[in-house]
Amino acid sequence: MKFAAALTTQHDWTEAVTDLCQQIRADIGTAKSDLAVLFVHPQFVDHLADIVAAVRSQVGARQLMGCTGGGIIGRDSEIEDEPAMSLLVGQLPGVEFQTFRITQEEVEESTGPEFWHFQTEVSPADEPQIILLADPFSVQSIQLVREIGEAYPGAPVVGGLASGGRQAGETRVFLDDQIFDDGAIGLAMTGAVRLLPLVSQGCKPIGEPLVVTRAENNIIYEIGGQPPIEVLQTLLPSLPAADQQLARSALFIGRVINEYQEEYGRGDFLIRNLIGQDPNSGALAVGDLMRTGQTVQFQVRDAQTADADLRALLRHQKADRPIRGSLLFSCLGRGEGMYGAPHHDIRALQELLGPVPTAGFFCNGEIGPVGDRSYVHGFTSVIAFFCEPAAEP
Repeated sequence: MKFAAALTTQHDWTEAVTDLCQQIRADIGTAKSDLAVLFVHPQFVDHLADIVAAVRSQVGARQLMGCTGGGIIGRDSEIEDEPAMSLLVGQLPGVEFQTFRITQEEVEESTGPEFWHFQTEVSPADEPQIILLADPFSVQSIQLVREIGEAYPGAPVVGGLASGGRQAGETRVFLDDQIFDDGAIGLAMTGAVRLLPLVSQGCKPIGEPLVVTRAENNIIYEIGGQPPIEVLQTLLPSLPAADQQLARSALFIGRVINEYQEEYGRGDFLIRNLIGQDPNSGALAVGDLMRTGQTVQFQVRDAQTADADLRALLRHQKADRPIRGSLLFSCLGRGEGMYGAPHHDIRALQELLGPVPTAGFFCNGEIGPVGDRSYVHGFTSVIAFFCEPAAEP
């Protein structure tokens, strides 16, 4: 298994494609490749069909997938303020690929796991490793990711929502030689590959875990028998001054993934936005469905906690099997705007894991697992590491 990555900031699309492919050939040679993953700034959208065809032809890719991104990540840089393209190319002997496209109509027609097995032509018995890219405007990505997860329990599902557009029809996803302005595309890999996901939600807990004692849909009415606003009014004055300041501008809630654990730490919570409050009842609205009996804990996020979380996860990953390449899906809300300096996440990856060939983009939502299920996240970095399978004992 061998990967190469390239990044270009050439503004002319023909020069950009030439630059990308020359970089790839310098690293991986002129042999045919099995997989190419391409991320393109929306400035190039008018020439996208030509770009995709040229890249696929020049690197000899059996399969190609990708999307547009408002910010482009590649090699050791995150390009947020100018057009760019990034490309990851891999030679994966012993790996089989199955590509598929999903529309919103199919999401609405779904009748359960067997529906998706038929639509994608992928069996859960094959233990697929799944990359999923979606248009944020035309498909219900939260429902889609949930259903794909139910159809392939235990399978890693990673990816992101295309960015760079403000309304329907302005973003693109592409698969082999086809360009789409709606729906989602997927790639299932089976055989001699393991896709190891890292999901850095970048938050730290405040206060103590508490049980939701009354909830309906996405509204929490009571936590520990009290309205959540009252819980916060008691909690916040007890925090250090820095955390109090964070809670005013970057307060979130995390719900425990595995309720059977006795203690909770990093990676045990699914972080969700707080999207509203009712001062009369003290209720909070959450950006997810909530239910009575769940355990939750308030969380805060800033550049320091996001940096610490990502680095801790990368250090843990370092002890695993050798990494051959990676895809980085980072939220549009991260980058220089959050950290105050450019190139943070990609350079943390390269600093702690070495020169891993990497391509990626800044997403409208990131897809990756927490616990044994994948979710759509926000303000998160999801990294998908390509590794060879562990040797048989």
